[in-house]
Amino acid sequence: MTSSILHRPAEYSHVPASEWSHLKAGDPVWIYDVAWGAGTGRVDDVSQHQELLWVILEPTGRKLICGTDDVEVWAA
Repeated sequence: MTSSILHRPAEYSHVPASEWSHLKAGDPVWIYDVAWGAGTGRVDDVSQHQELLWVILEPTGRKLICGTDDVEVWAA
């Protein structure tokens, strides 16, 4: 599969879990999770007090990302 979903956009920057609260609903993100792979989407909601992030992944839908998971979040 050569989909752009598998390739992080070059202009995106890594956002550590400790900084997820700076993300806003609608921000474009690229996610890499060791358990399920990579995906692109948009931030849906962000926990302001914990490292929790809801994203709408394309095309699979809404997913909860936890800062303690083996996951990387990259944003535009």
